[in-house]
Amino acid sequence: MALPSAPVLKTVSLSSFSRCFPHNVSATFSSSPLPYPKTPSGKPYKHTRKSTNYSFRISYRFSAVGDDDDTMDNCSFDEAVMLFNEGEYYKCHEFLEALWNRAQEPIRTLIHGVLQCAVGFHHLFDQNHKGAMMELGEGLCKLRKMNFESGPFHQFEGEISAVLDFIYQTQIELAACSDDLCIAMDQSERSYQLLGGYGAGQHLYSLQNDPDQTMYIVFCPQRSNGASEPPRVKLPILNAAKKHLAAFEYDSFYTE
Repeated sequence: MALPSAPVLKTVSLSSFSRCFPHNVSATFSSSPLPYPKTPSGKPYKHTRKSTNYSFRISYRFSAVGDDDDTMDNCSFDEAVMLFNEGEYYKCHEFLEALWNRAQEPIRTLIHGVLQCAVGFHHLFDQNHKGAMMELGEGLCKLRKMNFESGPFHQFEGEISAVLDFIYQTQIELAACSDDLCIAMDQSERSYQLLGGYGAGQHLYSLQNDPDQTMYIVFCPQRSNGASEPPRVKLPILNAAKKHLAAFEYDSFYTE
């Protein structure tokens, strides 16, 4: 199914969607719920695949007490990167949260951005597509705040931006067209009512590994007839290490 034409999309473009995040950054982390609800023991509960939790705004103020405390205290950025690149987004989020709690600006903001991207991908493959868009969008805003010009974080920022655009465009396609009906996504109330569902609980995105070992996110709604190649986007990989993170310590170009 073809995507809506460019003029139709203009009123709800990704740039407009992403621009809303900076206005909320300062207030997002004071009273918002955790990315994963706590159990009575204080440990975060890991969602199952059928979960559609929408608590995607994050405070990252875990005070959990448990057997993993020593592991979290000794975790490293390199380990968090390895977990991210292996698709272990939930565990990566735990490592990055521990690092975020100890970090100073501007590295704190950088870690926070990567952390939110990890949570975003957890939501995406947990079929919480709205949560994924919000977390990836806010994470992208923090990465852009660092003003990268080159290097692994700059590359990562570009790949996250491409994924966010991909999810946005495919969500529009999903909302606008059913098996026997297509509705133009304009500024009408009906258009926004359609987009409001975000395909919650539907298996829309899967992973595809190319012969060159490049991993892609593939849009594969159940109603797809398979007549054409499904749209896809490269799954972001973070090619950064602790030395790249340390390079931003006390960096003067960071802007509050």
